[in-house]
Amino acid sequence: MPVNSAEPVPLVAETEVRANRRRARRIAAGGAVVPAAVVGVVLGLVVSVLAGVVAAVVLMVGLSACVLRLATPVALAIIGARPRRPGELVRLENLVDGLCPTFGVRRPALMALDDPVPNACCLAWSPDRGVLVVTTGLEASLDLIELEGVVAHELSHLKRADAVVSAVAVAVLAPLTWLSGSDRLLHRVLGAGRELFADRVAVLAVRYPPGLGAALEKLDAASELPPGSFFARRRLAMTRWLWVDPSVGRRHEAVLGDLDRTAVRVRALAEA
Repeated sequence: MPVNSAEPVPLVAETEVRANRRRARRIAAGGAVVPAAVVGVVLGLVVSVLAGVVAAVVLMVGLSACVLRLATPVALAIIGARPRRPGELVRLENLVDGLCPTFGVRRPALMALDDPVPNACCLAWSPDRGVLVVTTGLEASLDLIELEGVVAHELSHLKRADAVVSAVAVAVLAPLTWLSGSDRLLHRVLGAGRELFADRVAVLAVRYPPGLGAALEKLDAASELPPGSFFARRRLAMTRWLWVDPSVGRRHEAVLGDLDRTAVRVRALAEA
């Protein structure tokens, strides 16, 4: 006689997690290709072809490992995040403690960015070693239900290992992004539609789409950036597509088919 299974459907498929881990390793390897190739060619010309090939392979493996290990500290330095102070971000801490068991992830470290613009992002060495960064303006701008939606969104990135890909992509592409001033390559490497997908996982976990929808609507309503804000600086391009509100500072741009724009996601959540 068949028995109906009562096991809950997982929020994120393990295949997605493994795929994102592989993607992070490929991005790290891609960042190591050029320096490894240069050293290999030089040694190949000076010593021997075999020495050049061996040196290139060894250097590429070593540099890839270094990128994976140092990517998160590099990304945090670009953002300018700092450790939270005692008694700071209390509501956020309580929400994270309550939601982590729902997502099946270890509690991420909490860091703050001194900025009145409400926003948040998540970076990680692995799904079990993450850092949740929030601006000081986030807690002040959202109520508890809205803040819960944002935290759930970021924990979904941690659960899927998106946060690992984010850190590695920022560390590898930061020089090119800074020089070009364009964040298109970063968006392509991270994957179009990942913010929309994280929204869906978040509302599946908290079972209340209006919470995250209202939060994103508030974030999207802010058009003016205060002087000195991180989100008004050139270096924002190096991390833009990590933030829960990547449209900050670019509300006027209407890109057809961009599923990660905040306004598009607000409409999608309203229909959920």
